[in-house]
Amino acid sequence: MWEIAAYIIIAAGQWRYFQKMGRQGWEGIVPFYSTYVLFEEIYGNGWRILLLLIPIYNIYVAFKLSIDLAHAFNQSTGFGIGLTLLPVVFSPLLGFGGAVYGDGSAAVREDDAISRALDDLADRMNGSDDAD
Repeated sequence: MWEIAAYIIIAAGQWRYFQKMGRQGWEGIVPFYSTYVLFEEIYGNGWRILLLLIPIYNIYVAFKLSIDLAHAFNQSTGFGIGLTLLPVVFSPLLGFGGAVYGDGSAAVREDDAISRALDDLADRMNGSDDAD
């Protein structure tokens, strides 16, 4: 029974912070789609959600997404870690608190080497690499 209450609390927080991001609130409570929208909003392309399918690395990606989301709302790195480990507390704090959403791309200060390599690979696959 407490699991249902925890989900409702997390979903309410997600609904509100998705609205703060300028998205529809319902997008925050739909499983998988909400994660895709977060990747799209924070990193500019939702295909990065596929990184969550890589074992062990997916832990890093989940923490990085939460930290970058916190930074997009001008919150600390510790707040981002809290979003990953204790979403029942930090999701409502983000949604109902005074945090204001800035540009999501501002949250991404620097890419890591793996992200750059994946971006280069995606560019080559899309044909935007014009090597004549």
